[in-house]
Amino acid sequence: MFRLGPAAARRRFGLQAVLGARPLGVRWNSTSASSKATVPPKRQSRKKTTTIDFDDLPAFKADAEGKSVGPLEDLLELGRGYKEGRLDMVVSDDTAAAAAENAEFARAVKAGQVPDTALARLVYDNWRRFPDCILLTQVGSFFESYFEPAIEVSGLLGTKLTSKTYKSGTFPFTGFPTHQIDKYLKLLVQDLGYTVVLVEEEKDPLHPQPAAEIRRKVARVVTPGTLLDESWLTGYESRYLLAIAESERHMEDARDGEGGGEGEGRTALYLAYADVSTGEFFTKAGSTADIEDELARIAPREVVLDATLREAWKAGEEGPGGLLELLRVLGVHVSFAESRAERGQAGEAGLERTAIALLRHHLEYALRDRMPSMPDEGEFNRESQSTQMHIDAATLQALEIRHALRPGGLVGAHSSPLSAKGTLLSVLSRTVTDSGHRLLKRTLTAPSTSLSAINARLSLVAALHEREALRTDLRDSLRTLGDVMRIVQRFRAWRGDVGDVWDVARWVAGVERLRDRIRLDIGLDGRRRKVAADMGQPEGVERLEQLVEAFAPLDDLVAGIEGAIDESRLPGLQAEEVDEDEEATLDKRTQARWWLRPGFSLELSELRKRIQGLTRKRAKLESRLQEEHGASLVLSNSARWGYVVTAKRRDVLPKERFHAVAEAKSTRTYAYNEWSALGAKLDEAHAELGVAEARALSRLRAMVVERAPTIQANAELADELDLTASFAQAATDLNYVRPVLDASTDLCIVNGRHPSVEAGLLAQARVFTPNSTQMTESHLHVITGPNQGGKSTFLRQTAVIAILAQAGSFVPADSARIGIVDRVFSRVGARDDLFRDRSTFMLEMVETAAILRSATPRSLVIMDEIGRGTTLHAGIAIAFATLDYILREVGCRTLFATHYHELARMLGVGGSVRPGVAFFCTDIQVGGFGVCVPPPTGD
Repeated sequence: MFRLGPAAARRRFGLQAVLGARPLGVRWNSTSASSKATVPPKRQSRKKTTTIDFDDLPAFKADAEGKSVGPLEDLLELGRGYKEGRLDMVVSDDTAAAAAENAEFARAVKAGQVPDTALARLVYDNWRRFPDCILLTQVGSFFESYFEPAIEVSGLLGTKLTSKTYKSGTFPFTGFPTHQIDKYLKLLVQDLGYTVVLVEEEKDPLHPQPAAEIRRKVARVVTPGTLLDESWLTGYESRYLLAIAESERHMEDARDGEGGGEGEGRTALYLAYADVSTGEFFTKAGSTADIEDELARIAPREVVLDATLREAWKAGEEGPGGLLELLRVLGVHVSFAESRAERGQAGEAGLERTAIALLRHHLEYALRDRMPSMPDEGEFNRESQSTQMHIDAATLQALEIRHALRPGGLVGAHSSPLSAKGTLLSVLSRTVTDSGHRLLKRTLTAPSTSLSAINARLSLVAALHEREALRTDLRDSLRTLGDVMRIVQRFRAWRGDVGDVWDVARWVAGVERLRDRIRLDIGLDGRRRKVAADMGQPEGVERLEQLVEAFAPLDDLVAGIEGAIDESRLPGLQAEEVDEDEEATLDKRTQARWWLRPGFSLELSELRKRIQGLTRKRAKLESRLQEEHGASLVLSNSARWGYVVTAKRRDVLPKERFHAVAEAKSTRTYAYNEWSALGAKLDEAHAELGVAEARALSRLRAMVVERAPTIQANAELADELDLTASFAQAATDLNYVRPVLDASTDLCIVNGRHPSVEAGLLAQARVFTPNSTQMTESHLHVITGPNQGGKSTFLRQTAVIAILAQAGSFVPADSARIGIVDRVFSRVGARDDLFRDRSTFMLEMVETAAILRSATPRSLVIMDEIGRGTTLHAGIAIAFATLDYILREVGCRTLFATHYHELARMLGVGGSVRPGVAFFCTDIQVGGFGVCVPPPTGD
């Protein structure tokens, strides 16, 4: 038995003239002579084939007049898109390169590595072009892996490893249905950290191609930092792709093997990072001295470096400033790209352009046709050290801002299983949107140092804190808003469906409701302004007014979308899971839903009239046949048989007009020429309608993308509202107060509390004992006391309160006045870094040295038991030297906990105390601990 494929394949074997007079519309089971009867074809159906006996094939090839033109060629069975013996499938502009590729493939075929088929050639060439990647090739409704890589893929995914047999032998093979691609991408890319290359088929819905002529191309290179709209992505997590550009001189040093390590000093670099799923784009100047801190803050899923560093990476070199070694230690997924930027431009501007070029070209390489539009130079956010509080990597970990030090919970590949429970983020978060939660994370890891920006946020928090009803209504409305920038980003990548377009319109309407609710509360007509002023709340009212006025109108966008989409059709567009046999009918059902309003397009109106006319003809044909042959007769469309007639077994239909193709217990299925022809016209009309609706959807997506800057500005305001409402709710729930910030270097906290420790105690029905900090005349406090006396908690709580205040949140205290802090440093806890060959003492010294190098007079430093990892006298010497340097050279606010009472005598207790120094000790008491001054002797 031989299976004949679609018409284009039949033409290749010279059978067009012979079979052209006998169009084949269904697949036959019968082997009788009646199987040769004429049946109109089911048009536009790639899956419908015909099976006839070998003896029934014509014995000669005929021309257009039916005359013999020679013996029939040998027939080859048509498989999944390949024909054996073709070595010329890959076309290259470089003749020499093409010849080399052909020779390499021929060598592989001769060695028995791959079979000699067109599909094998495609797979083999892509295998060589992407040697370190997982290659998945679409073949029909499956993604498949072949040959040697199939063994690895099967082991990673747990799919069944089988084999395919060709003339040259048997080769490994595995695969899975295309609708499961998200599931396996999550496993391979997010969980295991692999890069996956997707080779997909190119399809034309109006002109279906035979399997042997289907073209395939690399549609996407999926890396951890280029995930776009996968269904399993969590909206509250940012997935940053970070590009790092270094100065040309240091890159040349790296190529020459002269890249220095940590002791070589600072190397200028520039960072450009983006979340491709939301369109967020940031740039920032930096140096290798700060890069570990920036990596901890940004937490990128992937880092892109200049391709000139590839060989140094492979050779295991440290790279300029020790950057490559640091990336290895952190386990970050590293990729390389050509910057193609003009290296002649000096300074930060040149480095910034290089970093942006690296990021852009890596995205183009990975996303290809799905590459979203990038923001213009004036649209991305330039971050600056002068406007952000710098929190180093050790402090982020020690203060447990995002992750706790205790294990628990699972995160992605190459990172430790850290718990989010008990962190500052978990205690403070009351956000109700994914985008608001992402903003909260960014804010806590990089608070502002701008007094105006901090006070503006605090005023908004205060206004919402005082208006419980308004806060509750706004949070309820915010919950209904989707993550609009993820939708816009899908549109920028020419993805997204009509439901997404409608969600954009609903989001805009939801934002308008927020504005109306705020207007209602503050009374923009002026009647309530005087009352607010009398109550001492004019600042909060003014801030609410500013927020309302900052939202830009998008009424025209909503009107355009609502005028195009019929909302009543939308619920039916939810795609249900179907098996392979139902796919064809699902496509038709989806096309028939007609989600666009009739007046949106003249072309669509004409196509709908045409389909309605054909549908009426179908109804008339069915009625006529029922009158002639019995009421049980039904015209239907089967995914397996195409357009057929179904009737009860008792209603026998005449064989000269109806050709039986299948039988069941109570029914028979027939092919009928007139219904097959009408069905083909319906298929054609539905296909044209699908293309027309796709064009209409593209217009609507373009309409949204055109207004993307305005949507993004409004989305940022909505996120700010969610963040401040979250701060206000936390202040209400946890009894926080508004801090006062100024330009001084004072730090005064009355009855401060540690947020996370207090939450843990409250869960046990226990009360936190508050404690105060007063840094005005003195800026270096030396604290002693017994173990478990609260020294470490006191140190950490002071730093956390400073971070919260500059994030724009209320703080856990009775009152707080804080001079702006530019950097927060900590050296607390005992830990080591064995991977980098650093003992506990070595790590303590490295972190201490970094603090002394980087702290400024506006910094806040907390240090816990410096020098404890060595002998008594050496430890005292190290601790004193550290304190002495801070006093003489830095002059920053410092809390220094120690068990070395000798330090008090060395710093002047009992004699002339050095300026700026104060001494305290903790004391265990029932219900908490107190503060006392140590004895003059320092004992």
